[in-house]
Amino acid sequence: MGKVGLNKKNECQWKRICFMLLFCISITQVYGKASDMKGRLRGQVLDEVTQNPLIAAAVVLEGTTMGAAVDMDGQYVIENIAPGIYNVRFMMMGYKERIVNNVVINPNRTTWQRIELKPTVVQSEKVSVTAGYFHEARDGVVSNRSVDYQELRSDPGSAEDIQRAVQTLPSVVSGADQDNEIIVRGGMPGENLFVMDNIEIPNPNHFAEQGYGGGPINMINTDFVRRVDFYAGAFPARYGDKCSSVMDISLREGDREHMTGHASLGMAGLGIIAEGPLDSGRGSYILSARKSYLDMIADAIGLTAIPAYYSLQGKAVLDINKSNQLIFNALYGNDKIALDEGEDDMGNEDYLFDMSSGQYAAGVTLRTLYGDKGFSRVTMSQVSNFWDEKINRLSKQPVWNNRSEETETTFKAEMVYLPVERLELNYGGQVKRIHFDLQKFGERDTIYYHEFDENGEAHAVDIFQTYDTFRVGNQKSTYKAAAFGQIKWKPGPFLTATLGLRADYFQYIDETAVDPRLGMSFGLTSRTHLNMAVGRHSQAPNYSEITAHPMNSDLKYKETRQVVLGLDHLFREDILMTFELFYKDYQKVPIGMADMTPDPFDVSDGRGVSKGTGYSKGFELFIQKKLTDRYHFSISYAYSIARGKDPRYNTYFNWDYDYRHMLTAMGGLHFDLKNKTWYRNMKKNWLYKTLGWLLPLADEVEVSCRLRYLGGRPYTMPRYYPELQIWVLDSEVPLNGQRYPYYLRLDLRIDQRYMFNGWNIVAYLDMMNVLNRKNIWMYWYDSDGTVNSVDQFHFVPIGGISFEF
Repeated sequence: MGKVGLNKKNECQWKRICFMLLFCISITQVYGKASDMKGRLRGQVLDEVTQNPLIAAAVVLEGTTMGAAVDMDGQYVIENIAPGIYNVRFMMMGYKERIVNNVVINPNRTTWQRIELKPTVVQSEKVSVTAGYFHEARDGVVSNRSVDYQELRSDPGSAEDIQRAVQTLPSVVSGADQDNEIIVRGGMPGENLFVMDNIEIPNPNHFAEQGYGGGPINMINTDFVRRVDFYAGAFPARYGDKCSSVMDISLREGDREHMTGHASLGMAGLGIIAEGPLDSGRGSYILSARKSYLDMIADAIGLTAIPAYYSLQGKAVLDINKSNQLIFNALYGNDKIALDEGEDDMGNEDYLFDMSSGQYAAGVTLRTLYGDKGFSRVTMSQVSNFWDEKINRLSKQPVWNNRSEETETTFKAEMVYLPVERLELNYGGQVKRIHFDLQKFGERDTIYYHEFDENGEAHAVDIFQTYDTFRVGNQKSTYKAAAFGQIKWKPGPFLTATLGLRADYFQYIDETAVDPRLGMSFGLTSRTHLNMAVGRHSQAPNYSEITAHPMNSDLKYKETRQVVLGLDHLFREDILMTFELFYKDYQKVPIGMADMTPDPFDVSDGRGVSKGTGYSKGFELFIQKKLTDRYHFSISYAYSIARGKDPRYNTYFNWDYDYRHMLTAMGGLHFDLKNKTWYRNMKKNWLYKTLGWLLPLADEVEVSCRLRYLGGRPYTMPRYYPELQIWVLDSEVPLNGQRYPYYLRLDLRIDQRYMFNGWNIVAYLDMMNVLNRKNIWMYWYDSDGTVNSVDQFHFVPIGGISFEF
């Protein structure tokens, strides 16, 4: 069959698959009976500091006369709620009022909410302290955001990926659309710490990049997430071994009343979730399995580079008694991609690619409450990553091999203790046993002199330079240890001071980093606060860096000294503005020995030295309105400068992520149609039941968009040597002296929720880069001297559908 005929066949098969998916929605509209059944809201209210139940708290459904009082276990229940989306207010004397918005009540189902209230100092019983819809991350003084599940799920352009969702925040970017790596305030990849229910995970992504924290798709199921606390800098002392930021992911519990679940199809693949009670409600479980579907339909859409992956995730909790709870977590993922010869658009038609990777994380936590004096958490966990990457010539001769495994076994303990009123102590530590086995090979390389014949064809005539075979074979067990202590003092209702100290030790390099940190927040008014944080944040070299050369055991901890000054103002309960100035100074950054000389042909043999320096500075403005009055929006703008020192000439140059200008605007409109007379009548019409899926209508509809602008990213323009048939970064060319064109992308998302008796459908269409702008990712320099641009995502529509039962 000719190529044209094959393309037509593939197109027809792909259309057939899309039609079958849409037909599923149509069938449910024909046979699914619209529901008039009521729903239920149930949950528990806890003290954020001590984790103890708040007995006297009140819960109110905003816009209704419905509410409940919390019982002796801190639990509440509100029955007979009309299905829909609500805002829920939590109140208690001595605590900041908190409003949780976008709470979905489904017919004949129970919605669970585990809410923590922040204690405050009040001088009179008449004083009402309101935090509104905005909840600070625990111990967060500056540069922090707390994002809930609904905000993560409905973020346009993120395809329900938690790392992509936080990129709406100021100064948070990724290297490219194809990667969800979190890069903050001009920093470097791999500087973000991931914590999932007190378990540290180096890289929670499918096709994880070794030594970094990114990948195309996050493994953690968004439907498990209760809340994400994100710290963009100057984070508390209990977090360490990272220089830039922290993403602390809290997972929800499973349903303690009934067995429920749902099936879904989206960017992360085909998935199913099941959850239910354990031991008559003394605990619960939640399990999920997801598998990619592109490998199942590869022939239909004409793919040759076929990503195949699957993941398993589970969580179980069990209340031993009122003071002790066991929490089990497990996560596993496996990835594989193969690229046949002749199909690479970047000139690699002579090679075969076969890459696989995977990881697992498992842990158990004992949480113990000590009345009104505090709580402790003790966690045992193990996390492991492996890579098996092969690049071969058509003759099967190996060009590059990487067989690596990195495993961390961790014992971690933390205590929060309140010795007296207004004083909080937080202390703890951890020990990690680390085992890595890294086996890497790169073939011997030769640069030839070439001469040209009368037809302009180049022919090798002599050897210019040779590079020996690159080999790394390192198998070793070592350990890391850390301890921290923090004092939080609230002398009055308008002042909070936090003083912390952290020490990290890495046996392999025999280095200790000691990091003092200080944060203060002063209330100018009940709605306006002046905040400040200063401290040092250190990061050990990653395992790839220390094993790349036998002498790299002398590498040091990379250090940043950070200063942040901020102002936040709550215009009203649902609108918050923050403005921050920041400065981040880098010292002892690992760089290659070859990068310290002006000779572009120096051998890069993996030897590194901790002699890199640099800084980033700038300001950020963030304004956010939560979902009330049917709409929400956020606007973030940041201007920053990120520069490093060129060790060759002792001059500064622009770092790779020095975008300068970063603007993100996002907004959405919510429509509640289920009680509209015209909509209820239309649903009875046979034409709508057959073709209704063509319209953006449902019981609940949200339309949202996100616009992102970034200044041009810097790059270094190499020089082409025709006699060598290579491109070279000449010594006289300034590093990152050129910039790519500016980045502009508009994303649009439509969310639809259909409610039936005891089950629901949630569908979405996430359209990335609807303007189809060609944002340049990089330039590809071919050996014949030509230059081609490699684009980021063009227009990419991604759909998803979940069946909740």
